[in-house]
Amino acid sequence: MMTSVLWYLVSVLAFCTTSLVCAFGISADKTSYYALKGSSVILDCKSTRPSIFLKCSVVYWEFLIPKEGAKIFLLMDHGQMYVAHKPLKDRVKFTSPNPCDGDASIRITDLRMSDTGKYACNLRENARYFWKNMTLTVMEELSTPVCAVQGEPVAGNVVTLQCTSSQGTPPLKYSWTKTSGNQMLPPNSTEDTSGGTLLVNRLSEDDCGSYLCTVESLNDTKHCEILLECPSSPPTTSDATKHNEVLPKSLWSPLATSNGNQVVIAAAATIIVLLSLAIVFALSHLGVAQKK
Repeated sequence: MMTSVLWYLVSVLAFCTTSLVCAFGISADKTSYYALKGSSVILDCKSTRPSIFLKCSVVYWEFLIPKEGAKIFLLMDHGQMYVAHKPLKDRVKFTSPNPCDGDASIRITDLRMSDTGKYACNLRENARYFWKNMTLTVMEELSTPVCAVQGEPVAGNVVTLQCTSSQGTPPLKYSWTKTSGNQMLPPNSTEDTSGGTLLVNRLSEDDCGSYLCTVESLNDTKHCEILLECPSSPPTTSDATKHNEVLPKSLWSPLATSNGNQVVIAAAATIIVLLSLAIVFALSHLGVAQKK
């Protein structure tokens, strides 16, 4: 048993010593990194080999530029450090004073959207190479969403609640919740988690109230709230007809029509004319009587 284990270790050692590529010497626990624009991030590159393998002669980092290929942007060659990639100049450095001691991790500060991409850490010891590939995604800070109502909030209508966050790195996920009343989304509603809309068909009074929109990115969550107000429905024609039917009938009930004002004015004018004629007639008779 012991002989088999020793033979296995000797075989692995021989392979990593004679092979030009040996990728098992660097920790690969984390290969995807996410960070906000303007912040900093540490890209991890630590050796997992025993101390006899930690001493290296060259450490270098590469950044894969689309359509251009891999470019070395940070190099430690026999104790001398070089920064060759201009966009990262003055923003990148090793976290350890001596990367060849087993920790070749780097820190990138003042992150920019253009820093998003694929990175590779490479360690060379004589004829042996150790490497680690990873990706970095720089994200914009998520902005507070804006809530709005589209459509007239009247019973029976179609209304859309819209939630929009103008800034944030996709994918963004939207969700709606009702915060008043029965606190349940309308049963006849449709929610779009990627577009941020809540479509409500055949709006009812139970659907009215306060709604909360939540938008989530990979690193943040923001909210906005809106009140869906439903005005009182106007009386229908049938209700108005029933109301007129119960009004008491009177002498002036015919005047309560669509032309009621015109009828009232005509009647008043007729009365004034008749009174005027009566006064004139009375005065004329009074004058004749005095002459006699």
